[in-house]
Amino acid sequence: MTISHIIFDCDGVLVDSEPLSMRADVEILKRFGIEMTEAEAHRRFVGRTFEAMLKELTAQRGTIFPDDLLTAKNARLAELYRSELQLVRGVRDALESIRNMGLTMSIASNSPKERVKLALQLTGLMGYFKDAIITFEDVPHGKPAPDVFLLAAKKAGVKADHCIVVEDSVTGVTAAVDAGCWTLGFTGTHDDETAHGEKLKDIGAEALFAKMNELPALVSTFIHP
Repeated sequence: MTISHIIFDCDGVLVDSEPLSMRADVEILKRFGIEMTEAEAHRRFVGRTFEAMLKELTAQRGTIFPDDLLTAKNARLAELYRSELQLVRGVRDALESIRNMGLTMSIASNSPKERVKLALQLTGLMGYFKDAIITFEDVPHGKPAPDVFLLAAKKAGVKADHCIVVEDSVTGVTAAVDAGCWTLGFTGTHDDETAHGEKLKDIGAEALFAKMNELPALVSTFIHP
């Protein structure tokens, strides 16, 4: 097996940002009379774009949202990032180990590119990825379509089946599997790791892990099976 590149999701994999994003979503939806807990928002919309969430709610409830609402979401989330954003535990050591294996790395995210860059800057991870950041803004369709992973592989100069993807959401794993990548499901930022892992396995994750310090050894099994 020739594995030469690893593609990471950002939110919920590199940075523990999903609770902050769900908090911002709940605050914004409340302005439009939509009451939703952060747990429900996470269950229904984690891994999906903000636009996809609004489109679904419009279809279900008939609520019309202003076109500039993403700007408000980004501004609120930037505030939360600057005050509360944390790395996923163990991720820096994992990235260092993977880089020492000689593998290249990139990011494929359903978040806006400027938000991803802010997260990397605030947490000191930018040096691992630099300009190797693909988001839904770069492709016709975000996850669960495979577009972001196919473009990430193309920009890395490798075939999709020579890439490992690290994802935590059903949406993301669906996209990675459809792209033809080897896909690892990370469950460590989800409340019920076992149940969530079963969902990821059901849709095609090759293996699961719950702690980021487990990732380098898991990657090595794909390089030297």
